[in-house]
Amino acid sequence: MPGTGWPSSPAQARQLQERLRGQVVAEDKLGIVREVAGVDAHYSEDRVCTAVVVMGLPNLAKVESALVYRLVTFPYLPGLLSFREAPAITEALNRLSKSPDLLLVDGQGLAHPRRFGLACHLGVLTDVPTIGVAKSRLIGMYEEPVSSAALGHR
Repeated sequence: MPGTGWPSSPAQARQLQERLRGQVVAEDKLGIVREVAGVDAHYSEDRVCTAVVVMGLPNLAKVESALVYRLVTFPYLPGLLSFREAPAITEALNRLSKSPDLLLVDGQGLAHPRRFGLACHLGVLTDVPTIGVAKSRLIGMYEEPVSSAALGHR
């Protein structure tokens, strides 16, 4: 994204991921979590709509929310989702009255080819602890866990 400090090419984006991934804090330094925000993006033609909803814990009461609509300025490329979504997400987060204690992001975190998915990128940009809760596997292997019913537990 010319003029915004964001990379304008996939090669520049990959270089930025490589440079920033050393700033990811992978150990638990959360402390008490009183408010958690869910973050997601939706696309319609050439626009992205980003939603951030902050919930209080433990009651899950809605504290506040923000929506941002922006033109998409970076192509869809696996492994580079943050360059499509992070500008709108950070804009939505900036509209909140205060930062939540934790972000849950629909995207990868460390389970990423360069160990720097959308969740990691947002954590580094915002200095808010962030967990990626992606819907699909980008890399690696896993086995489905055995259900408690299959083990004879109720």
